[in-house]
Amino acid sequence: MSNNNKLSLTAIKIGLLGDSKVGKTAICERLLNLEFSEDCIGTIGNVKLETKFQLKNGSDIKLILWDSAGQERFRSVAMGALKAVKGIVLVFDITSKKSFDNIEMWLKQINDQCNNPCLVLFGNKFDLPAELREVTNDEIKNFCEQKNLAYFETSAKTKQGIMEGFSHIVNEAVEKAQGMSGGNIVIDNNNGKKKKDEKSGCFGKKKKKK
Repeated sequence: MSNNNKLSLTAIKIGLLGDSKVGKTAICERLLNLEFSEDCIGTIGNVKLETKFQLKNGSDIKLILWDSAGQERFRSVAMGALKAVKGIVLVFDITSKKSFDNIEMWLKQINDQCNNPCLVLFGNKFDLPAELREVTNDEIKNFCEQKNLAYFETSAKTKQGIMEGFSHIVNEAVEKAQGMSGGNIVIDNNNGKKKKDEKSGCFGKKKKKK
């Protein structure tokens, strides 16, 4: 089939889910190269953000982020906005065992209400002192193996793991969209430059061999 008969994918929608105060908004802001703030105000409802993102093949795509509120009273609103996203970043706070335990609840809501999006797990606030940590590496590893999730340790303060994690989920979502279309989706390559592959997560899904 010629390229004239193929669809052009110019944007990809990715949502963020997780409990309140785990750092979802700060992660979004750092991805957009905004300054980190310790006094980030909790999200009310859903916030839509946009930025340009470079795929592993060097092509540029518009990344549309849906930053959702984590409070229980906003959960139905959050899930309603995420039904059409291609990928979801699940975020917990490594210093909050409750936020980690609630990932199971968020996964159930995704399975019940979303259209099989790609998933990735972020353990945020990795910059905080080790003695504050409430979730062990073994707990995270076992959970990710059970749920077949890729995992990235992140810090909105230092930006650790954020670009790598989003590179994983965005590229996986694009590849899935292309696969579901039978290869009929192409990404416009604006500059033709090749970008070095980002590192995979600490554990979870294994990268496909070339």
